[in-house]
Amino acid sequence: MRLFLRQSVLSLLALLVVGLFNTALADTSPIKVTLDQRVIDLTNTLDTGTTDRLKSQLAALEQRKGAQVAVLLVPTTGGASIEDFANQLFRAWKLGRKDVNDGILLVVAKSDHKVRIEVGYGLEGTVTDLLAHRIIEEHITPAFRQGDYVGGIQQAVNDLTVLVDGGDLPNVAEPGINHQAIAVLLAFIAGAVGGVLIAAGKLHWRLALIATLVVTVLLAIYGGGRDWPIYLLVLPLTLLIGGATFGALWMARAVFYSVIGLLAYIVGVLVADRLMDVSLIHWLVWPLGGALILGLYAGLFFVIKASWKNSPRFFLVRALVVVAIYVMAGWLLGRGYQGWIVAIPVASFAAFILFVQSIASSGSGGGSGSSDSSSSSSSSSSDSSSSGGGGSSGGGGASGSW
Repeated sequence: MRLFLRQSVLSLLALLVVGLFNTALADTSPIKVTLDQRVIDLTNTLDTGTTDRLKSQLAALEQRKGAQVAVLLVPTTGGASIEDFANQLFRAWKLGRKDVNDGILLVVAKSDHKVRIEVGYGLEGTVTDLLAHRIIEEHITPAFRQGDYVGGIQQAVNDLTVLVDGGDLPNVAEPGINHQAIAVLLAFIAGAVGGVLIAAGKLHWRLALIATLVVTVLLAIYGGGRDWPIYLLVLPLTLLIGGATFGALWMARAVFYSVIGLLAYIVGVLVADRLMDVSLIHWLVWPLGGALILGLYAGLFFVIKASWKNSPRFFLVRALVVVAIYVMAGWLLGRGYQGWIVAIPVASFAAFILFVQSIASSGSGGGSGSSDSSSSSSSSSSDSSSSGGGGSSGGGGASGSW
């Protein structure tokens, strides 16, 4: 019980930290939009065919040269200058490769009649301010004045593609095969299978020991390279972790099959991402994050329920304290509805602390009473969870209006 309570508190604390961290990250961006695709149209100006064509063109450019180019259409910058808006978003999205900073952001504020090409440090010698200005003045704004937004954006992307293709950029790193990582992963999988077989009584421990030795030697030869002696220590430990984890999960079949289903889902999303342009944020991060949050709040529910059973007398007092903490946190954080949303994990953490404390104190008190009763009886009877990592821009590029 103590272990469960301790894990519950730590889990909610992690939820609180993650929630505040995500909020801090969101505040660095002028719009609450994640860079999950190369073309983002918040104005419904581009048709599906044009959007897909631009995405394919920019993806091919990134594969050839490594440079990361993004296009964003927004109704307005919300009173901010197009330069500040684009620069802030460029840094928040971390466009371009890390240490190369070869990112470009084309921003169109449709209702403001403003356009900006923001260029990262690594491309300022290739896409100069003069060239960016010429692209805007000669190709973008003339098309926009005629209402041809598709043609203007397509021509701008074509121009930027030609310039980047002609630039002198570091070669794109080949993905390659990490034999060490594959060896460790295979060891974990082999350990998981062995752990399930042992837990199910299908594999004798002696045979499992021999199999562990054989798998360790083979994987050390495959992935160890010059460091193979180290892998003779790492791989058995990985086998043990995989075996212990899935062997224990096998004892709780519902949890075991849930974990297997979750892993199958993750593998499916990763395979789909290799075959097509899939948003990992939408299909992986958000679902897993949502499941984690639901699980944590399910734990909170059971803690509150146990607190009610153990100490109903002070339950209402603790509930009122949690409500007061929520109201105080929301009032102090301010910023409209966002402050009240961030106050939820704060109040949840407080609820865990208060209700867990009531369970712990009740349990210790009950244990003491039971001990006294037992002692008395004895004496009387005897006497159981896509950015590129760049984002550095010194304001290079150009702006325009139409």
